[in-house]
Amino acid sequence: MDLDGALELAVVSSWDDLVNPGESCSIHVEYRNMSELPLNSVEVWKIKNRGNGTLVCRYTISRSDSSPVAPATLEMHFANNYRSTILADNLDFIMRNQQQFSRPPDRSIYGLVQIDLPSEEERGSAAIWGRGFRTDATEALAVEVLQGKTASA
Repeated sequence: MDLDGALELAVVSSWDDLVNPGESCSIHVEYRNMSELPLNSVEVWKIKNRGNGTLVCRYTISRSDSSPVAPATLEMHFANNYRSTILADNLDFIMRNQQQFSRPPDRSIYGLVQIDLPSEEERGSAAIWGRGFRTDATEALAVEVLQGKTASA
């Protein structure tokens, strides 16, 4: 799965936490796309009529000076009275497991995913992804850890 698709599913699965019923808006996810480096931040914006944007949240990873790859601190900050455990969990999963998501190297350095009002089918797919993909990835990681312990024992 590509990163943009995962970010879209993360937002769609938390849509009801971010958008009031009947509200006309879209949600934008912005990030810096440097394919050779892990993402260090993702911002989620609610865009209303005439392009007025309101920050929903920012997820950042601060890297230690000694290791540019290993994360030192993971921070999720909601803004403007927004809160969503679903979105926080999904973004945390995506940021911690970036290596599982493809990013085409020929894309702009400015990553942008725009999500408009999702259909019921899209909401269903996002819910399945939230439960299934994350569960499968967690189980695969657990297997890797167990195999690593078995091999080193």
